[in-house]
Amino acid sequence: MRAEVKSQISRMIDINTPIIYIQDYDFWRIDEIIQEEAEEAGAEEIVEWNAMAGSTNFKSKKAKRDTPESLEDFLLNFYNDEETDEDHEKFLVLKNIHTFLDEQTYPNYQQLVTTMQLIAQRRLYQTDNEGKGEARFNTTIFIVSPIIRIPKEIEKYVSILDLGFPSDEEINELIDRHTEVNKFKGISDSDREKLLPSLRGMTLFEIDRMLDVAMSSNGTLSADDSGMILKQKKAMVKKAGLLELVDSPETIDSIGGLENLKEYLLNKAKIISNSTEAQKHGVSIPKGVFIVGMPGCGKSLCAKASAAIFNAPLLKMDMGTMMGKYVGESEGNLRKAIQIAEAAAPCVLWIDEIEKAFSGVNGDGNNDVLMRMFGYFLTWMQDKQSCVYVIATANNAEKLPPELKRKGRFDEIFCVNLPNEEERKAIFRISLDKGTRKNCKRNFDKVSDALIKATNRYNGADIDAIVNEAIERNYLENLGKPAEEQKPLTEQMIEAVRKETKSISETAKNQIENLEKLFGDKNSTFKNASK
Repeated sequence: MRAEVKSQISRMIDINTPIIYIQDYDFWRIDEIIQEEAEEAGAEEIVEWNAMAGSTNFKSKKAKRDTPESLEDFLLNFYNDEETDEDHEKFLVLKNIHTFLDEQTYPNYQQLVTTMQLIAQRRLYQTDNEGKGEARFNTTIFIVSPIIRIPKEIEKYVSILDLGFPSDEEINELIDRHTEVNKFKGISDSDREKLLPSLRGMTLFEIDRMLDVAMSSNGTLSADDSGMILKQKKAMVKKAGLLELVDSPETIDSIGGLENLKEYLLNKAKIISNSTEAQKHGVSIPKGVFIVGMPGCGKSLCAKASAAIFNAPLLKMDMGTMMGKYVGESEGNLRKAIQIAEAAAPCVLWIDEIEKAFSGVNGDGNNDVLMRMFGYFLTWMQDKQSCVYVIATANNAEKLPPELKRKGRFDEIFCVNLPNEEERKAIFRISLDKGTRKNCKRNFDKVSDALIKATNRYNGADIDAIVNEAIERNYLENLGKPAEEQKPLTEQMIEAVRKETKSISETAKNQIENLEKLFGDKNSTFKNASK
């Protein structure tokens, strides 16, 4: 990872990128990379500014002035000083300046961005032995901050650098360093292989902290520390706020029918839980599954049950919360959310109603922000190597861009239709036995075939609502009566509620008919979730 980041910075400098924006908070690691790159690029000086000390010595971090100067004064002085010294290439490192890049809140915003423009535009003219000239930027500006905020005035000068996560080799080096420093016995190969997946997807700073916590708790490192690390990862997700950590009681037994989909998810869960061994066998890490189909037929339920199926945290992404008002903020939020998911790996990332986010990408009303977010998401899905299993759900995938539906993004696309008779039987059974509903006394063991047939073209949500309403009426009828006078729930009560309930096929007739045409097409490439 470190070599790749340095290579990216070198390429950016070679193609004359004046401002490189690095979204990260691990300043120590970034400083090392910038220092090494400066030496290789021939930059004779690195100048740093931060809000606490003003201008500082990049290596020693000692302030150059007794009283810290403002950012705009520092940049103006830097610009004026450079007018007499334009023959040398320099690196300018600005840390945590995102709060100064807000036009609404920072009074000297215009002076600040104008000075940054002037510094970014200045060029250094170099000639070789044959007298051939080359124009390069006099100064490469590095903005290092955990939050992306790019003013429109300098947007064209800025390229965003994604540091990515440490490789397995770097993680193993850090593990070895910890055991050596703390004078512990080396960790066994089997424990290392089991521990490694839980450490993937975090920065070196986070991994270093996790290893400290693990060693302080039991005096060594072993596979048993994976549980503690995953618990810490869950806390990280909550703290970040971009993703919702879903704590669902649903299990695979909560799903009525959809046998093909359930079997598929169980197999993928086995690969995720044994990812290291699977990779040695040549098995690729599963990317995810796309579930489309009728509303209320179990798509969200499958996503919620996936936490138990995969024995991993379930994170929910709402694409609406990714949108920001600043240039680059929306894309930055999406990158950060994905980084959080990777830090929580192995985990399941649920993107609900994905069509609301990306259905208009190929339409006439495209906007640059949506296109960039869509492009980043596709690239991540294509190249993803982490144990983040993505479950995307959609009621209608017809308007989604084809790039999202082709193989290579998701491993498979499943279609969920209205439940058949066997599935309705299972849904009734599960619904009647759900939670405290199983405490309701009833005079039947299972619903009759007549009721199953009467609920034809009802979805799972319809059936669950009918059962809930019947149990509620039974409770109210028995309320205040002695136990010996209370009546059990009968199938006739359920049937009475059913007659009063309009199915989704009636309330959303046109939508359901259109979906049936789409999913019932013999040429459909979607795999049926039911057997």
